[in-house]
Amino acid sequence: MRPDRNRPVLVTGGSGFAGAYIIRELLDHGYPVVNFDLADYRPESRFVIGAVDQVRFERGSIDDWPRVLEVFLRHRPGSVIHAGGIMDIAFLDEHPTIALRTNVGGCVNLLEASRLLGEVARFVFLSTIAVIGRKLYEPIDANHPTVSASDGPLGAYGAAKAAGEAFCFTYTQSFGLDTRIVRPSALYGFGMSWFAPNYIKNIVEPPLLGQPVHLASGGLVPRDYTNAVDLAGVVAAVLEGPEDADRVVYGATGEPLRTAADVGAIVRELVPGAIVEIGEEWTEIDRLELPFRGRYDMRSTREQLGWEPRLADLRDGIADYVERFRAYLDAGQTPTPPPPGLRGAPGLGS
Repeated sequence: MRPDRNRPVLVTGGSGFAGAYIIRELLDHGYPVVNFDLADYRPESRFVIGAVDQVRFERGSIDDWPRVLEVFLRHRPGSVIHAGGIMDIAFLDEHPTIALRTNVGGCVNLLEASRLLGEVARFVFLSTIAVIGRKLYEPIDANHPTVSASDGPLGAYGAAKAAGEAFCFTYTQSFGLDTRIVRPSALYGFGMSWFAPNYIKNIVEPPLLGQPVHLASGGLVPRDYTNAVDLAGVVAAVLEGPEDADRVVYGATGEPLRTAADVGAIVRELVPGAIVEIGEEWTEIDRLELPFRGRYDMRSTREQLGWEPRLADLRDGIADYVERFRAYLDAGQTPTPPPPGLRGAPGLGS
């Protein structure tokens, strides 16, 4: 059963980076939207959404079962897009029980509320490509193993996402809840999180603020960089796709992998006078991620959902980032600074 556009879509984590683009896409598709998030909108998220007054906001945490149930009973959503959870990967690696309680438990709370109401036509879960422990073949399709005899999801964040995927299938098998899974790859774009370890924020934004970029690492790290505009597009396509479509898809471009050195060259082209120097060292995170980085098979999104990425070309995606960032500055807005004590993001302090 496809979602009814007269029924609200409940988006968790809508105040954040990916959530803001998803909300904007849903509004463009004519859906009423409820944002369920513990945090207020960041200024960048408000800028992306444009008209937050059109979005009903409910403050709360996904690991608070009474609050989750209260929000479901109040708004009776026709579909759910679960993009919320703790994104601080380094923090979760040190506190795996929090990953279990919030990221796994919160996902189950949302699934259970969807089951109990019996009115949710489709439940879309944003996972991660980090559920794949090691690339065994390319292009990587949705049937690729996530756990093998020697490899599994990366870290507590990846483990929690893998558990969330498993529970989605459980609710489909046991209760008939229509669950779908989207695995984003190297997400980037205006408003992106400081927690992202994919280098782009640290390469694009400083030159636009008149600052040089000197990074020791990243120049050789390959990724399928995916703009948040395209992630929002594939999420909407999954939400509205046919019932017999695959339950797992990638939020990726499917193009050959690119590196931070490529990003730096594009920024130097788009921002006259930009000083961008990116070294070829490897961080610990880079080395841990390398085994599952690969080219993704996007045939199912094209053939089953009729979806094509709008910003598959990396230059086009970075140009979109630059344009939005400049418009944000021209509007008199101030970029959100990194949170105190942030670790794990490349180039901080460089």
